[in-house]
Amino acid sequence: MARTWFCISRRSPRVNRQLLECYFNTLDKGRFTGLCFHLHLERPKEYFMSIRKEIDMDLAIRLYRNDKLPTTKVSKIIGCCVQTLITRLREYGIEIRSSGWDKQKINFEIIRHEYEDLKMSTTNIASLHGMNAVSIWERLVNGGVQMRDRKKEATKANTKIPTDEHSKICLRYQTNKHESCADISEDYNVHKTTIAAILKKYGIDPEHFGARIKSYKGGITPLHTRIRHCEKGQIWRRECMKRDNYTCQETGGHGGKLEVRHLKSFSQIFEEFLSLNSDLDPENDCDQLFDLAQQYVPFWDIDNGTTLSEEAHHILHTS
Repeated sequence: MARTWFCISRRSPRVNRQLLECYFNTLDKGRFTGLCFHLHLERPKEYFMSIRKEIDMDLAIRLYRNDKLPTTKVSKIIGCCVQTLITRLREYGIEIRSSGWDKQKINFEIIRHEYEDLKMSTTNIASLHGMNAVSIWERLVNGGVQMRDRKKEATKANTKIPTDEHSKICLRYQTNKHESCADISEDYNVHKTTIAAILKKYGIDPEHFGARIKSYKGGITPLHTRIRHCEKGQIWRRECMKRDNYTCQETGGHGGKLEVRHLKSFSQIFEEFLSLNSDLDPENDCDQLFDLAQQYVPFWDIDNGTTLSEEAHHILHTS
C-alpha cells in the first residue's frame, strides 16, 4: 500500500473542502489545524500508477542522453517536474549524471606543468581545457604554486618588441583602419594587450568597435537590429503565435515562454534585401533602407515563421 498526504489552505480554490472535512469526520486518520487540513489516506499502488502523468520518454531520453541537456531544461520541455523526470529516466535504465559532470576538473599536475614548465598563461591553459581562467588561477594558488607577477610579465613581453618597432606599430595601426591589436600581435608573437600598451604609451587609444572588430560587416548592425525589432516585427511575431494557437510546433507544449523562428533565416532575407538595394549604403542611408524594409514583403511573411518554446528554439540553434 502507498500513502499520500492531502494538504490544503483555506485560500486554495482547487480542493472541495467540504468533501475532505466529511472524510475527517468519518476517519480518525486526519487532523484539522487552524489554517490547514491534513488527511492521511491509504491508497493501493495501482491507483497511483493509473494517474501517472503521460510523458514523451523518447523525447526525454534523446534530450537528456544524446543532446546532454540537464534535467532542469528537459523537464521544462516535456512538461513535468525534475524529480518526475529523474524517476522515469531511472525506470528506463538511464544513469543520472551528477551535477557539474560536464565541468570535470583536469589533473592538477597537468595544469602545474603547463604553467611552470611550459610557461603558459592561465588564459591559454583555460582555453586549452575549456575552463575559466579564474578557476585555473585559484587551483594553482591553492596547490601552492608560486604565481608569476602580472606586471613583470607585461613588462617582459614589451621588451620582446624593440623600441624602434614601436613607431612602426603606431603608424601601422593608424594607417590600416581594418587591423586590430590582435592582428598586429600575431606578427610579433605577443598578446594583444602588449600592442595596446604600446599604443597607449604613445597617446593612441585602441578602438574596440567598427572595422577593427573581426565580426564587422560594413556597419549593417544598426539597420539589421532596427528592422528585426521594429513594431512591424513585433506584430509579425504575435501573428505567428496566434496562428499556431500559442503552441510550440516542436514539442506540442501550450503557453509558457514562446519564440518565433524564421524558417528562412532573417539574415538571409536581410542579405537579399541589401543586394536589391545595393546603391544604398547601410550606414549612411540607414533611414532610407529602413523605410524600404517596411514594404519588403519577405520580412513580414507569417508563413516564414513557426512558434517554438524557448528551450526548443535554443536546441535547434545549437544542434
